[in-house]
Amino acid sequence: MAPVPAGDAVRVRHYARDGSVFLGDDYLIKGVAGAILWRLLNDHQRTGRSLFSNRELRLDPALGLPEVADNLEARLILLQRRLRDRCDWLGIEKTGRGRFRLALTRPVTLHVEEAG
Repeated sequence: MAPVPAGDAVRVRHYARDGSVFLGDDYLIKGVAGAILWRLLNDHQRTGRSLFSNRELRLDPALGLPEVADNLEARLILLQRRLRDRCDWLGIEKTGRGRFRLALTRPVTLHVEEAG
């Protein structure tokens, strides 16, 4: 079982128009990789889930992956690197072929932002 996040909650903002995700006031990522992270954080907050598969992401039409050559693995690697470089409390860890874990050590509050 994943550890329960502790400490001060981090405000995570999402702009649906371009998939941008901000951690606090700091820009993290946008596009499909941002939409993936937002989906993972929402699932985690709603159900406590931390284990995911590439297959379920491919089947989620809300992510906007192209049907041909979706490059999902490349997008996940980009997201994983960006999180590792910019964030010490949130990450994605590979757990097996086509499987990964969302690792959080701090709680989050999720906010959908309107176009501005």
